Amino acid sequence: MDFIYSMICVLFLMLCKINSANAQVDVISQQAIITLTEQHISSNKNFDGKLKGYRVQIFFDSGNNSRIQATNIRNEFASRFPKISTYIIFKEPNFRVRVGDFRTRSDARGFQQLIVPMYPQSFVVKDDIYYPKHIYEQNNDK
Repeated sequence: MDFIYSMICVLFLMLCKINSANAQVDVISQQAIITLTEQHISSNKNFDGKLKGYRVQIFFDSGNNSRIQATNIRNEFASRFPKISTYIIFKEPNFRVRVGDFRTRSDARGFQQLIVPMYPQSFVVKDDIYYPKHIYEQNNDK
């Protein structure tokens, strides 16, 4: 009895193999799905690499030497945290130094708590950030 079942299974598999050699797949989808796919593709073409997120602001000042101070603080921070991105932003009349590219406020807040002994005036701000590197991309940079 088992022999008959196994022979039937073998014959069935052989028939499937013969029919699959000439198989063709037709994809039938609704127009709404096609439209959404096209919109997704076009939005990715216009992606400039920035998204809404958070940074930690460690310095802001206006005055005669504010650019020099901002540059010095940025260089000092970069030497302490070489893997964290730093940005000097000028919005009249202040120079600002912002650090990090965090997707969530809690990530930014956690980092801010880490650096608050060195930068007691630091605080979290909402900003357009560059897409943060994934863990495997950071490991490949070593």
